[in-house]
Amino acid sequence: MQPQNYSGILLIDGKFVPVRNTKKAVFGFLPKSAKRRGKTKGGLVIISYIDYLTHDVPVYEISLSENMYDIEEGFRKLKEIGYPLRVVVCDESMGEIAQVAKKIFPNIFIQTCLTHYSRAIDRTFKAKAAKRSIRALENRLNKMDGNFLIATHHYARAQAVSIVNKIAKLEFEYGYLIKIEEIFQDIFWKAKDIEELNYYENELNIMISHMDLKRYPYAKRIKDRYLDYYEKREQIITSIMHPELEIPHTTNLIEGYHSTTLEIRFTSIRGFKSEHNARNYINALILKYRFHKFTDCKSKFKHLNGRSSLEIAEPKNHQNFCTDDWVRFCRNLKMRP
Repeated sequence: MQPQNYSGILLIDGKFVPVRNTKKAVFGFLPKSAKRRGKTKGGLVIISYIDYLTHDVPVYEISLSENMYDIEEGFRKLKEIGYPLRVVVCDESMGEIAQVAKKIFPNIFIQTCLTHYSRAIDRTFKAKAAKRSIRALENRLNKMDGNFLIATHHYARAQAVSIVNKIAKLEFEYGYLIKIEEIFQDIFWKAKDIEELNYYENELNIMISHMDLKRYPYAKRIKDRYLDYYEKREQIITSIMHPELEIPHTTNLIEGYHSTTLEIRFTSIRGFKSEHNARNYINALILKYRFHKFTDCKSKFKHLNGRSSLEIAEPKNHQNFCTDDWVRFCRNLKMRP
């Protein structure tokens, strides 16, 4: 199975599957996943490797956690089938994936998912509640229709003064934090080339230089994220540095695959009784997906409709992927010498 049409842009992510009875991990070797849901405390993690342009899943791993050992095994399998890996797109939670990937494919690029990274900044800054409060107060002020400007409307004037004071208090405390966060969002979503990136980064550096490290209460949050950004900058701006590769900024494709192909099924059956059953079910589910014909692809992927991901990938010497009887096809394929 050596597909010819893979793009070389690979999206990687893990999906937790609840399983009642799983094997115990060897101490210090494979840590169990921290993602536990409901009453089922045990579980497995599916690590999917999806090709960006064909939407196919050439390789996947089932493990106890998102660990370097199993991720490396996935890259080794990709090497065996001759996958032309050029770019890996993943979120930060995948750990040292860049190190593992470059161990097998030394010349690849890594792109961090900007959706996940921007959410990490939101969690660090904790300014969303303040922004919502400011917007709500501004809406209340706008609904007064300027009644507070009439000299005889004393109640409206007192109410307007109270609202303005609350807005001023929130802006005094969170305004600088919100401004820094907005500049980060501009870097992630507005910068289309090096020139625009330099402009927004220069704006960020100027804002940081004006920060009072000793007095501002949220200076540490800003400083930590600022240093983290420049430490990971090479992986964050890969798509801008290499526009010719048309690298996606996010892992939205694989997130959609996990939610529509895997999670809906797992939710309906509410977990598995044994690891053996889980592995067999997952294997069949992914095989079915690879033979399933796309119907709802839009925009740049509209041309995929009417064909399965395996048809689009076109493996050598295996042309008959139009059959609906994919179970028999897989059995025959397995029996070949």
